Amino acid sequence: MQTYDEIYKLYRKSPKFEGLIPLESQPTYASIALVAALVLIGFAATLPAKASGTPLAVQFVKYTTVSLVGSMFLGIAVVFLTNSFGVYA
Repeated sequence: MQTYDEIYKLYRKSPKFEGLIPLESQPTYASIALVAALVLIGFAATLPAKASGTPLAVQFVKYTTVSLVGSMFLGIAVVFLTNSFGVYA
């Protein structure tokens, strides 16, 4: 077990953490990702009605692909929004 002083010295020696995306720009990226997610998920919801003549397997693959991309953008938006509000609130 290390003492508090040893842990504090290790903390002071360690390199400073720099995030991949600066915290100040995360709300902007969150807004962009949220809009992109809503557009993609909305497009996925209307996709089966537009492709009425195509085979079911093709419709399913298109719907799944667009839905997955939209869900990934929504996940990115949630993470960025959580970081932004969690730090600034």
